[in-house]
Amino acid sequence: MIRPNHIITFLQVVLTAVTVMMPAPACRLSAQNQRGMEILANFDKRFEHLDSLIFGSRDNSRPASLTVTDSTATASASDTRDNLNRAIDRRVDAEIGEIKSLTGLRFTGQAYYRLDGELGMDEDDPVSVYKGKIQAELRWYPFQSALFKRGGRIEEQKIRGRIDKLAYDKEDLGMLVERQKETFRQYSDSLMGGVLLQRIRNLNMLSAAYMYLLENENIPSDDLLQILNEKAEAERMLAAIPGRHLPALDLSRPAGYFVDIDTAAYLSHVRKTQADISTLQLQMQLLEQQEKNTSYWTEVNAAPFVRYSYYTRPYAPNSSNVDAGVVFTIPLSFEFWKKKDALRAQRNILAAEESHIATRIMEAVNAILLDIERYNNASLGEYRRMEELKRYLTLRANAYDNRVGEYNRLARMKEYNSYLSCCEKFIDFQYRKDCCIADLQKFLTDESVLRFCREIPLESVTIDINR
Repeated sequence: MIRPNHIITFLQVVLTAVTVMMPAPACRLSAQNQRGMEILANFDKRFEHLDSLIFGSRDNSRPASLTVTDSTATASASDTRDNLNRAIDRRVDAEIGEIKSLTGLRFTGQAYYRLDGELGMDEDDPVSVYKGKIQAELRWYPFQSALFKRGGRIEEQKIRGRIDKLAYDKEDLGMLVERQKETFRQYSDSLMGGVLLQRIRNLNMLSAAYMYLLENENIPSDDLLQILNEKAEAERMLAAIPGRHLPALDLSRPAGYFVDIDTAAYLSHVRKTQADISTLQLQMQLLEQQEKNTSYWTEVNAAPFVRYSYYTRPYAPNSSNVDAGVVFTIPLSFEFWKKKDALRAQRNILAAEESHIATRIMEAVNAILLDIERYNNASLGEYRRMEELKRYLTLRANAYDNRVGEYNRLARMKEYNSYLSCCEKFIDFQYRKDCCIADLQKFLTDESVLRFCREIPLESVTIDINR
């Protein structure tokens, strides 16, 4: 049995010596020899191309981290949201206008004619008999006018408007985060697809070489099976990426950053402004305001009035009179106390719910922060590994050029594939970290998560740690 690290050496010996050893089937051996030489030439060309990609100039463009935005979609969503905000503002203004327009004045009147001429007739006092009556009255209910608790009722409507806006803020923010994550995915897919295509090309060459050696019974089938399985897995990953992609033109090192988050400041801001917490706080403010607006006087009806009456009389001149007074209704029960107690109990429930939700949110945020830390460290680890592999590939390339030791092209191709696999993992870790940072934005409605993030080039992180 020939050892794997001697396969290519043996292949070269076979290609140069087989025609001397077996001159009879010269045509078949010549074709076999030609095919083997083509495989060797293709390997050498491929190595030269990979070296130009890995050790060529690096593209210093920034990564997808925190920088990619879809301006068209954002602008369209912003216009729609502005229209919605204006509609809510118009509704609140209309409700406030309705409150301010309450004068508490009520104008009532009545007119009637007595069909029975004897009805109400007083023979001893004919002067008091009248056939018709016209009456008009103006009342003012101060407790139902805009003067009574006007500011409190206006504040209620403003709070309701803020609650509605905050609900839409949360929905819009969720959609914005999903669009951002989709942008990150497309960027990551373009990088991943380019690297996968390069690795698949290498695997195609390896499978062709192993198939050639297997046909000549120079290797066991297990080696070829392993390559075919790896090739199938890489093709499956590529097929899972939608769209068409071009092979990567720069493999020197994918750009990446270590993201440092001001955790204390972020968590503090989340506690103050998170949408669910803010909504509960506004609902508690609304209940508190309703409690303030509820009083005994809201159940009292007291109204001063002025009344004018005109009488038509058959036996005396028509007459009129003006009356002034106060009408009132005073409830003898005290339901408003119970209503206040009910509003206070609802507020206590919301306060307990706020504490419960805040605890859950902090747990969710801490889980995301831990994931970011893991992906930061994983990215840094893959970055270091790529640097080490580049140094290793450089040493191996020099050795191959100088023909130091045995020259195994299959092993050398696997070394390049190790570097490409490392690139794929690095891209995946960066993408997952970007998505986690986007998830952090879901907890902020009035601030960008970028305010709490600091991007550190991985080169700087590596230098600092090495020191």
